[in-house]
Amino acid sequence: MTGIVLVTHAGLGESLRHQAEIILGRLVPMTTVSVSEGADLDEALASVTAALAMGADLAGTIVLTDLPGATPHNLACRAATGQAAPVVSGLNLPMLLKVLNHADKAPAELAMLACDGGQRAIFET
Repeated sequence: MTGIVLVTHAGLGESLRHQAEIILGRLVPMTTVSVSEGADLDEALASVTAALAMGADLAGTIVLTDLPGATPHNLACRAATGQAAPVVSGLNLPMLLKVLNHADKAPAELAMLACDGGQRAIFET
């Protein structure tokens, strides 16, 4: 089972987790880190690094972030350096559900599924 860590702007990760638990009808194993506006970056990086350590599983870890290039994403990339933990950005609920439903996959494969699940859910009707 791959460990799952969400690193997002304040409150977003917790909200997505809550909705995923409602949809799936069960508690979901993951670690969330919220980065608040004006947060001390060294403290935030330490929190993300600790979350990666706590969220790690024998299969490894995947990190999902909300906005590419934003502070949570940049911190996640820094914390994941040297840990072979893929960081996938653009987090949405379909992406999270895809990851949760396939957490038995290796981190690299799970990262590809996350991208696919997130992108396939974006369309115009």
